Amino acid sequence: MNLNPKKNNIYPYQRGVSLIELMVAMTIGCFLILGITQIFITNQKSYLFQQSQLGNGENGHFALAVLGQELSKAGYRSLPTAQITNTSVSGCNFPAGVSVVAISATALCIQYEASNKADVTCQGTPLSSTNLGAIVTPYMQANPVIVEQIALDTTTNSITCTTGGITQQMVTGVADLRFDYGSSNGIGKDSSKTVTVFGPSPSNAQTIGAVRYAALMQSGSSSIRDTTDVPKALSDWNTRFSGTIADNTKIYQIVQDTIMIRNQMQ
Repeated sequence: MNLNPKKNNIYPYQRGVSLIELMVAMTIGCFLILGITQIFITNQKSYLFQQSQLGNGENGHFALAVLGQELSKAGYRSLPTAQITNTSVSGCNFPAGVSVVAISATALCIQYEASNKADVTCQGTPLSSTNLGAIVTPYMQANPVIVEQIALDTTTNSITCTTGGITQQMVTGVADLRFDYGSSNGIGKDSSKTVTVFGPSPSNAQTIGAVRYAALMQSGSSSIRDTTDVPKALSDWNTRFSGTIADNTKIYQIVQDTIMIRNQMQ
């Protein structure tokens, strides 16, 4: 029998990985995992940031479109020679000939006549069967009056519309909403139809000829930005309107527009 291990390719022992080599390999692996995890977290935050900006932009455009659409209806009359009489619905008290009433800096009321049988309210609700029956011929009779209250709901961060005793959200993701009402200083001919000054609370004697509206859009996601500084949009909003919104963890965007109240009833 040949007992020479080298000749028969049989070794008395096999050499494996030492403990030091194993620890070095594990350390390198941990650093690689930490690096990959950090890249994943950074990419996730960047994705959420971009999605929040996109969401604010879409909601902001929708808010402007909805407010502009409803305010453009204010004062409409199917029979131009007729006037809408005094109306009081859901806290909206309209003097004769007034189409927009300022309740506060965050709420207003409008009234207008339905234009046709296909007209809907700010909630997308069609007219009742009684109101539909009252609309016979276009521009030949005073159609039913629709009253809407548009306001900010701070509980749900949304712009709501109240009509017919029912309140419904129109736009969500709104941290704050402000109305500035344009009116006349009461000087000069036809002063009731001119706009010389804007303010959050016009007197009852002033006819509102324009409405300037601004909304502070707010992302739904939190903790996606550095909280050591105040977002520029939020800082500008708090400075402009003396606001107290202090949530630095979200993304903000300001949208604003102005619309003339062309359908004056005077």
